[in-house]
Amino acid sequence: MTRLVDALGERIIGTVERVAADSFTVAVDVDAPHATALNTGTPERFPRVNGYLIVPHSGGATVGIVSSVRIERSSFPKRKGLKDFDLVDLPFPQRVVVVTPIGTLQRRYVEGSDHQLVMERGVDVFPSVGDAVHLPGPDQLTAIVGAADEAAVPIGRCPLADGLEIRVDPDRLFGRHLAVLGNTGSGKSCSVAGLIRWSVEAAVAKAGRWRGRVVVLDPNGEYGSTFEDLPADVRVYRVTPKDGEEQLRVPAWLWNADEWASFTRAAPGVQRPILVDALQRARGAGDAFRADDQNVGALLVTLFAMVTEARRSGSFRPKGNNNREAFAELLRSFHRDLRGAVATARGDDALRAALQQVASLIDTTERSHRQGPKDKDKDPDDCWHSAFDDCEVAAVQEQVEAILRSSGSTVTTRVDEHAPVKMDVRALRHLIDLGSRMSNIRNADQHASSLLLRVEMLLAQERLRAVAVPDIEPTLAEWLTEHLASSEPERRRGSIVVLDLSLLPSEVTHTVASVTCRMVFEALQRHRRLLGSLLPTCLVIEEAHTFAHARLGTDGASAPAQHCSETIEKIAREGRKFGLGMVLSSQRPSELSATVLSQCNTFLLHRIVNDRDQDQVRRLVPDGLGEVLRELPSLPTRRAVLLGWATPAPVVVEMRALDEKHRPRSSDPDFWQAWTEPPDSQRTVDWQAVADEWVAGATIGGDGSPDDEASDGAEQDAGEQRAAVEDDLPF
Repeated sequence: MTRLVDALGERIIGTVERVAADSFTVAVDVDAPHATALNTGTPERFPRVNGYLIVPHSGGATVGIVSSVRIERSSFPKRKGLKDFDLVDLPFPQRVVVVTPIGTLQRRYVEGSDHQLVMERGVDVFPSVGDAVHLPGPDQLTAIVGAADEAAVPIGRCPLADGLEIRVDPDRLFGRHLAVLGNTGSGKSCSVAGLIRWSVEAAVAKAGRWRGRVVVLDPNGEYGSTFEDLPADVRVYRVTPKDGEEQLRVPAWLWNADEWASFTRAAPGVQRPILVDALQRARGAGDAFRADDQNVGALLVTLFAMVTEARRSGSFRPKGNNNREAFAELLRSFHRDLRGAVATARGDDALRAALQQVASLIDTTERSHRQGPKDKDKDPDDCWHSAFDDCEVAAVQEQVEAILRSSGSTVTTRVDEHAPVKMDVRALRHLIDLGSRMSNIRNADQHASSLLLRVEMLLAQERLRAVAVPDIEPTLAEWLTEHLASSEPERRRGSIVVLDLSLLPSEVTHTVASVTCRMVFEALQRHRRLLGSLLPTCLVIEEAHTFAHARLGTDGASAPAQHCSETIEKIAREGRKFGLGMVLSSQRPSELSATVLSQCNTFLLHRIVNDRDQDQVRRLVPDGLGEVLRELPSLPTRRAVLLGWATPAPVVVEMRALDEKHRPRSSDPDFWQAWTEPPDSQRTVDWQAVADEWVAGATIGGDGSPDDEASDGAEQDAGEQRAAVEDDLPF
């Protein structure tokens, strides 16, 4: 029987000749194998770049990865037990291997069983010059590449370690953010889909269930059928849903003030204050009024807020003509608007009568304090006014409050502009108009015109309206349930939500992505604070450089893109603490935000050819292993380098194959088959259907209302009533 010492001696391949902090050099023995080592238990290729070597010491063994192999000309080495003194001393080609230290193999003793080899990251003891260097055995290789059974999810095999199965720990893989990087066609999308699928299958095989949460941002529409047969609640949301899919809904009331400001491109000086004020009042009004009376609700909420503020500040009291006259002009303006609201209101007669009563009270109050016309030639009703009395203003406030309460409004005049409180965008439109006209800022109404145009676009374009202002709007709890799994016991399966953004209009793509990411993050944050428990969730972002571009922080980038990038960067920095892990997939690492990449602790690197992308990856990967990544340009499809927190040592993985039906729709186009197929093939061309669908999605409605056609008759009747009103109406 071979002794342990002899067995170890047979695995020695050389000695350490030079030691540095980041590498050490090994002089390979003359008798060491030149191509394949047959004395290691199994045939093993040696020497080989990205292969593993170990240097035993008293505390275990230092593990290194081969970064380069070369030949140096030197004197012929003297071999033990042989007389080589009669040889001519000519230059001899000696093999030299440069090794990068990556960790330490240690024995961990478990009570009642044999010791277990464990790979620890970092090097405690560096080798010394003259130390023997060994090829690792099967048990050592298993510990090095992380093939132990404790790591639950099998993702592939290592071709450099005798095809050992590579397993990863989901806590390490998803908990501290994962970056899957590689050129188009290198297998990147299949790896992302596979990691999710294999994790679900492993959980079901071990525990009989899977109760995770995965949200996929899919800008290219690749993942629609990837997860459909998994034992999970799989939901696909599209702009134009097909059978089995649902309407993509990211209601505009979910957007906070920053997202509204970026979408409308509100300038900070004049436009943003008007927008923030309108958002506060629109959220305060809620959705108490009928959809076709939202303009009335917006007007009443604004009037109530203005009168309440006037009573608080006392602006109608004799503190100077400017304040008093401004309040009088405010009453005149609201009187005109209320007369118009009486003509346009589609509610019951009681509402119209109440509006008429308030209008009459305001008119009587304003007229009773007129002193004399300012300029008879221009406007005889534009008069100077005496001081108003608080009881008169209080009467107006009480009547408006009574109408609001009878309509179900909470009479909350202002709600935080960032709060996801339900509102109607049509009310926001009117509130922006009212706020600009009531503002003390000069020419505020002209500055607000672009805000109104952007809000009108949400209401006018069919695809935008379907996403941001859907006909059936969920509550906040319903939206969170749709995207982060149900709390009902009978539906407590894990959920995989795919948000297909492929047909989303470009002007709102970044806003939708930003809102979705922020809502998921804040929901998990509040869940931990309120209930004290984490809900581990995985956020997958395909084409991550689109949403978190390196140059999105510059002045030249659009406001929605900048805000989207800032949201993803915040999740990258803080998401781990609240159970939100990201999987970022990108083909251009050099264009991906450095902040986001620097927060990724695990990298799965497929073939990367571009030199800028390679340099970016080398600067970011952990363990100082930039030189090891020189293999990236030559990696075949499906093969990748896994390194970082999820694996004890960097390892080359041949990823598991996915069935054709489970692969994302990102395969290479079949040019030759298309060029040579017979005329009666199944590949159909129907440009008319494409054109019809394309044009239908760009339809712009009359006023943006879902019920435009159904209300044509009512609009005509209301138009006849409006014609009887002498003043110009604001709506």
